[in-house]
Amino acid sequence: MKVTTVRDGHEVLDFDAYTQHLMSVVVNKLGSLSSADYLAQFGLGSIEMRTMASLAYQPNLKAAEICNLIGIDKAAISRALTKLMDRALLIASEDRQKRYQLSDAGWSLHEQFLELVKQRQSSLTQGLSEDELMLLQQLRHIPQSS
Repeated sequence: MKVTTVRDGHEVLDFDAYTQHLMSVVVNKLGSLSSADYLAQFGLGSIEMRTMASLAYQPNLKAAEICNLIGIDKAAISRALTKLMDRALLIASEDRQKRYQLSDAGWSLHEQFLELVKQRQSSLTQGLSEDELMLLQQLRHIPQSS
């Protein structure tokens, strides 16, 4: 599929056909919707909630491991961990390279968060075939350029 068009004699990206742009728009809209919901319901943003979800999925991670798991830079994860620790939603190990896990309060909030996520997942995937869902899962493995 052609990803460019001509405007005023110049070749430019066709935002209606350029896959990376289309995917970015969808991701940005979903992220904004999610973040607004999380802030309204839990007083935390999407990065904090994704950090908590990552620790529920795989407890006892270091900050760098959380970064790798959810694809967010270390500064954002550091801020999220600080905010979550301040709200007593996490427990940190005492060693030099801290490992984090959810506290009882963190697990309680995670259960509420999970209900919201399951509802959103159901509404987002309604009407998609199993093949289309598998394609979305495979997109996660697009190699990063070096």
